[in-house]
Amino acid sequence: MGVKYRTNAFFNGVSSFKTAFPDLNDATVEWQEHRGPEDMRGLDSRKTGFRRGNFTQGILPCSNSACHEGGYQVDRLIAQMVRDGETERTGVMLCSGREVGEEVRRGPIRCPYRIEYSVKLTPRGQDEPEPQGRKQSNRRGRHRQHRRSSAA
Repeated sequence: MGVKYRTNAFFNGVSSFKTAFPDLNDATVEWQEHRGPEDMRGLDSRKTGFRRGNFTQGILPCSNSACHEGGYQVDRLIAQMVRDGETERTGVMLCSGREVGEEVRRGPIRCPYRIEYSVKLTPRGQDEPEPQGRKQSNRRGRHRQHRRSSAA
């Protein structure tokens, strides 16, 4: 797996999806990684999303063991989609890293790994559950009536 080089979870310097994309309720990313241009079969398909609870980083890691500072910058893709008003996009994304191995004599070369992706964004206010009536709490708070003592 590639070495991560970004110190913040998302490219714009924030640490959470909600802070990075306040106008989104969810972002679902499905992808299949390929080892290079001639790899037609690819590795297993994977899926991540904010509502699924596993979209905590803006970069999907590259699985190339020789890759350094690599990964797929889906946070930048999502930011571009939000700017352009898109809710769905498919395409190919190249790994942002470089290979540094003993077999590379001329210096580091670009990592050949890439992903085929499908991204679906859900803007805030869509696909959110309808608010149910206010949930009754068992705790007495500042604005709750005090218990009545029985006069027995």
